[in-house]
Amino acid sequence: PQANASNFLGFVSRLDAARLYTSSELTLGLGSFQPLTDVLVHGLDLVPATHLLASVESRLVPGRSQSLKRALDRVAHRYDFIIADCAPTLGMLAVNAMIACPDVLLPVRLEPASIPGALRTQATVETLRRTSNPSLRLLGALGTFHKERGVMARQVFEHVARIFGPLMFETRIHQSDSVGRAAGKGVPILLDAPRRREAVEYLQFTQEVISRGA
Repeated sequence: PQANASNFLGFVSRLDAARLYTSSELTLGLGSFQPLTDVLVHGLDLVPATHLLASVESRLVPGRSQSLKRALDRVAHRYDFIIADCAPTLGMLAVNAMIACPDVLLPVRLEPASIPGALRTQATVETLRRTSNPSLRLLGALGTFHKERGVMARQVFEHVARIFGPLMFETRIHQSDSVGRAAGKGVPILLDAPRRREAVEYLQFTQEVISRGA
């Protein structure tokens, strides 16, 4: 509902979104599929989120945990990849997304307070795999906000790496103002500052994802 990913791709959430096809309609299976096409680069379509998505959560009772899956199944043939971005909570929106998408990427902020949430997400993926989507898997965990200096930063990374073992991606995204500045401009860092270390790290991470998904 905060529409962070949408804003990151240049879409500014509007209050007059009644005529716009958004992730609210997609999740509830309403209307015909009408994404924004060729957003920033050719071939990238976006179904944006708005504040209206907050009201969808209460309508997604457990019996509707596959509504997003049914909606995406109808259009999946059009795309090489479909990414469902989620807020860092385990409500029904996230459950719908995990059932709809067979591979879960888990960003883990490399700070002690992030570890319990990462463990809960890992457990939720396993529960949904057993009960709702046998093809669901945790593709891997990505360490973010990595700090090169400091004993705590190293200890947290080592702890997270022990938890996820081979599921831990080798790439780590360093803490930097560059990503935040790019987000403020409404573009990914790969378009705003492609030579920055963090942009290169995201490219490396993408290659890891593709190699694991092959």
